[in-house]
Amino acid sequence: MGAARERLVQGVDLRIRVVEEGVEEGPVVVLVHGFPDTLRVWHGVAARLGRRFRVVRVDLPGAGGSERPADRSGFLIERVVRELVVVVREIGQPVHLVGHDWGSVIGWSAVAAEPSAFLSFTSLSGPDLGHVRDWVARHRWRPLAVLNLVRKSWYIGGFLLPRVPELLWRVPGVRRRMGAGRRELVNGLELYRANIGRGAVPRKVSVPVHQIALAHDPYVSRRHLEAAEPWVADLKRTTLFTGHWAPRTHPGQVARVVEDFIDGRERRRVVVVTGAGGGIGRATALRFARGGALVVALDVDLAAARRTAEEAGGHAYELDVADSTATRNVARTVVERHGVPDVVVANAGVGLAGAFLDTSEEDWRKVVDVNLWGVVHTLRAFTPYLVERAQGGHLVVTSSAAGYFPTPALPAYSATKAAVLMLAQCLVAELEPHGIGVSAICPGVVDTGIAGSTRFAGADPEEQAARQRRAARAYRLRNFGPDKVAEQVVHAVERNLAVVPVTPEAKFAHVAGRISPRVARLLGRAVKPT
Repeated sequence: MGAARERLVQGVDLRIRVVEEGVEEGPVVVLVHGFPDTLRVWHGVAARLGRRFRVVRVDLPGAGGSERPADRSGFLIERVVRELVVVVREIGQPVHLVGHDWGSVIGWSAVAAEPSAFLSFTSLSGPDLGHVRDWVARHRWRPLAVLNLVRKSWYIGGFLLPRVPELLWRVPGVRRRMGAGRRELVNGLELYRANIGRGAVPRKVSVPVHQIALAHDPYVSRRHLEAAEPWVADLKRTTLFTGHWAPRTHPGQVARVVEDFIDGRERRRVVVVTGAGGGIGRATALRFARGGALVVALDVDLAAARRTAEEAGGHAYELDVADSTATRNVARTVVERHGVPDVVVANAGVGLAGAFLDTSEEDWRKVVDVNLWGVVHTLRAFTPYLVERAQGGHLVVTSSAAGYFPTPALPAYSATKAAVLMLAQCLVAELEPHGIGVSAICPGVVDTGIAGSTRFAGADPEEQAARQRRAARAYRLRNFGPDKVAEQVVHAVERNLAVVPVTPEAKFAHVAGRISPRVARLLGRAVKPT
């Protein structure tokens, strides 16, 4: 990437400071800041975009190195648009425009007034004032909806007061909290005073528009973004789970979604499934694949994972989820080759039946290593990538009705499934601010093949084999297949459900345990190892 080059461009009335960097022959991206920033707010975004694009950062009038208009009329949106269009025309080719806050408000008017100068427009936290006015008019008979929109802009009333904000800007602590210089704070007020309440007129926008919805923005709501929908022919929206100043706090994430939009990339949903070689894991992988997802099948049995991946049109990797190092390495490989997953299904598990006094320490370690530690390793390996991407996602853990239905037949198995059930519910609250949903799937008796491989504590090899055959036959007779569980997994992801009992007996046990734990325990006593 070339060194940044700073210069002044003579506009209609003012000299405007621009900083150029990146690939000189690349497509041009123009970045326009808001209040009370300068072009420095785009530093991190420009650094990433500059690997492929020629990036031009612009200081608005009165900010940074740009000249200040002689009076308030110079801050009118149409006057600022004139200065911006001169800068864009001077570049000599149509550009991709990206605006934040007031830079976005001005961007809407620029692309509507001079569409030939722009290839696309990406808007962050700055709706078109005319679009918002139109939305309010269309929803005037819904006063609560209008109030919820207007209350987001509570601070504007203070900015319109004469002299009071300027006095506040004199306090160094206030300026530090705002992260801005006094010049930008004072001059930026004129954008509000010159434009708010003028009766903005909505206009059609013909260039492709990309709205980046900042989920934790206290100033711009979803309704502000939806106001543009009747006025834009080609509109795309991407959500980032960040706050208002995303260009400063999450520059890599902003740059990535801007780049994807410019490139026209429609990314397939990536779904990772552990234990995908058979049973519920295989059925879940195939169900997501039928929905158009790119499936990554993980299993300790690589041949089985490859069979699933081949049928799903996806990819397979060998993984023993009990191995934390291997799980981290596979997660890194998956992210590097296929991207950050949108859904991670921690499904791998093993069965263990038998009384507590018959269950050896070795038996305990094996079932805990896979059923509990395997889930922990999987979530610890993948979740940080989802959080860092800031575009949400979903985690699914396969628990069991045994996780909330106590029975002396399955103490070790039930303990591990109860643990992952509680883990999932704890993560719901922790990951909600990141837009990541968490679901615990709780099947009951499902014909998955696990019964035929379940270990029976305290049984000799001959008795072990006999019990496995009887269990497998009973599960087959139950005739509830893994495909039905897979449907519930997809439903849980789509509806963001925290706990999903699947089979009728799982639903009954869930209700019984909530109404009368004592009755649930009495019923559990009737369940005997096969």
